[in-house]
Parts: sequence; structure tokens; C-alpha cells
Amino acid sequence: MRERKQLWVWVALLALLLAGCAAPAGDAGGIDSGQASAEAGQSADGEQIDVTLWMHEHPPRIALDEQLIQQFMDENPQIHVNYEVIPVSEYDLKLRTAMAAGSGPDLFNQWTAEIGQFYASDILAPLNAAAAGYADDAAVVANYDGGESLMAGIMFDDRLYGLPTEFSIYACYANDDLWAEAGLDPATDFPTTWEGLRDVAEQLTVHEDDTIVQRGFDFNWTWPGFMWLQFNPQVTQLGGYIVNDSDYSVAVDSPEVAQAMSYWTNWATEWDLGGPQYLGSRDAFLAGELAIECSFGNWGVPQMEEANINWSVHKAPRWEAAVNDNYLDLYAYYFMVNAQSDPNVQEAAWKLAGYLTSFPEEYFTEAGLFQSQVDFVNSDTFKNDPVMPIFLEQMRTSQFSPRIVAWNEVAEALAGARDRVVIGGEDLADVLPETDVEITRILERALADLGQ
Repeated sequence: MRERKQLWVWVALLALLLAGCAAPAGDAGGIDSGQASAEAGQSADGEQIDVTLWMHEHPPRIALDEQLIQQFMDENPQIHVNYEVIPVSEYDLKLRTAMAAGSGPDLFNQWTAEIGQFYASDILAPLNAAAAGYADDAAVVANYDGGESLMAGIMFDDRLYGLPTEFSIYACYANDDLWAEAGLDPATDFPTTWEGLRDVAEQLTVHEDDTIVQRGFDFNWTWPGFMWLQFNPQVTQLGGYIVNDSDYSVAVDSPEVAQAMSYWTNWATEWDLGGPQYLGSRDAFLAGELAIECSFGNWGVPQMEEANINWSVHKAPRWEAAVNDNYLDLYAYYFMVNAQSDPNVQEAAWKLAGYLTSFPEEYFTEAGLFQSQVDFVNSDTFKNDPVMPIFLEQMRTSQFSPRIVAWNEVAEALAGARDRVVIGGEDLADVLPETDVEITRILERALADLGQ
């Protein structure tokens, strides 16, 4: 364990020097708030406990964070919270580097793509349910609608390592005006299968001469991470997998991956319905040039309203022969606690995390962040929301992308394989086994760097 932490320290420090962003803790701005209690977060001698909390910048939540941290201070006067907001563009690297160097925050918020790296590096403290205000881990899971699926994103070996600040998944949005122009109604005609999506997309696609001027649907080809969030769930629906995050086995060279990759390939080539050469799907939808878009969360609605899109929301398709009932992949942000922090500080950090995650309605209405606590889901605010019931319905049966080391590097390898077939015209039968070997080696190197 010690050797792998030391190696990660040197790798992360080198990355920080190259990026030129070695900013000391505290320079990102924020507030201080102090508190503690007799039950949790108080040192044995009663002295003040300092807890440093790092958050990536999300402007709508900052004022609410500050307000609630101040309330926490009033209720727990012996815990002092250093709240630091870090720009999104700097957050991932700064957090990785600080944690590796042993100078990271006590409590931090991060999304599921990064969790596998932190867990494999032994820097996540298991949840202290009692300090967070729960009887045990099972009580935490039961507190969330869809908890078995949604808390799986922060569970390893049947133990929880965090509390959620946001759950999300993509759904499909229809431009209702473009559907009407094609003589279709998404309320009755929206496809439930990938096979049906092709048929509908063909009716919604508009050509001028030999040029597509309006696409019916297209995948989001812009960022390799969509190979996890859009492509991977197609494989999972068929009963396959790309990487198993329990044992790191790789199954890229499989019939399930081949079927999903063939669908993407045919979409851009044989069926001529889209592809990486066109404007990204989100931008195209907001420009009124795409009739169906499936990489927006609930947070996309304000952008659609601003763009004057007459929209409706629908569940993502499944294969006709699907063996799993997942939709697209889940992703989430969780509060996590630094295992390198003093035990008293860890306890205080979990108390703070429990407090901040006990206001789901406020975080939803003021910051657009969804936490599926049962009481909130049963509220009129949730029930009357135009999109969230559909999103939660998808979340209840969906799965997270693998929580592995080298998440981004594997995504790039998958995107590279896709482009070799779609753009380069290579044979899928050659590309998949080569990509299987490539991803296996990526994971082996990443685990070796951690001493595994």
C-alpha cells in the first residue's frame, strides 16, 4: 500500500508541475464556518476541529452552500469549515494531485469517473454512517428512492464510501416542431427500441440535394466520455460489458460490443443518418437542426427554453433483444472523506456531509441538483416537475459506467476504435480484438503504477 501511494505522489506532482497550477490550499476563495458537537466531530480534549471542504465551481449552489455551512457553524460551534470553490477547469487535476501528495481536503465532491482511481489508491474513508446521522449503511440506501442502483456508484465490497450531492442520467429530448413538420407526434410515435429509432430518424432526416440539413437523431461524438455514457449502456442492455470494475476483466471483443459498434458505424455510413463530421448533437438540437437528442440531463431544459425549442422528454431506447432493463448510464457526484485525515476530522467531515445532503429540495430548486431522497421524491415539487419523474424512472433500473482507474484513457481507446471503423473504414473484426488488448494494457499499466 505504501509503495503505491508513494508512486502516485510522484506521478501527480509531476503532472502538477507540468500544468503550472500548484496553488496552495485556500487560494481558490470561499468562506470559513466553524462548528462541532458532543456526538460527532469533537476532539477528545474539546479543541476546535478544522475541516477543509473542496467543491468544483457551480455558481447556482455557492450561496446555498455558504448559507447551510453557516447554519452548521451555529449548530456545531467547535467545527471550523474551510469552504473552497475551485474552477471546474482546474478541479480534477488539483484534487488528484493534492490527494496523492497528502495535502488534499478532508471532504470533497467528485463524480463517478474519478472514484475508481481514488478507491484503488486507498485514499477514501468508508462512510461513518453514525456521524452522518444514519443508523448504518443500509439506512442510507433506504433513504433514497432507487437507492440500490444509485448508491451502487459509491459502494465497494458492500461498503459505502460517500453521500450523494447529485444523481444524473441522460434522457431523450424531442423537438416537437420538427416532429410535427414530419407528420409525427413524439407523444405517440417516440421509439422505445434502438431498431425503432432508426426508422423514426429516417422520417425526421431532411436532405437538400445530397446534403443532410436536418438530422433525425445522432449520437454525441464530441467527447470520448460518451463512449461510456451512451455506448456502454447499449452493450450492458445486451448482457455484455466492456470492463468489469470488480475484477478488471475486459470484454471488448464480444458479440455485444460488436452489435453496438455496428449500429454506430451503420448510423454514420450505410444508413447515412449522422456521424462525427456534423455539428455536435447538443449544439445541433439547440440550433433546431436535430429532432432527437439523447445526451442532455434535466439541466438541459433551461438551455432549450433559451433557444426557444418546443421540447418534450422521453426515455432512452433499448434493444429489442435486451436482457437488462437499463437505459443510458448513470453518473453522480458524491461527498467523500480523505482517509489520510485525522480520525476526529473524518468524523466531523461526515457530520458536515450528512448535514449538507439533508436539504434535497433546496439544492434542486436553487441549484438544479437532484438527490432522490424519499421525502423529496414524494413532494409536490418533485411530482410536478416536467422532467424529473421520467429521469428517476430511468435511474431506478440503470447502472453506472465502470468505476476504474484510467477511465478517461479507456474512453479514448474506445473512441479510437469507433473512429477506426467509422472514419477509417477498418474491419470491425480486426479492430475489436486489438482494442481489447489495448484496453487490457492500459489498465495493467495504471494498476501497476498504483502497486497492484
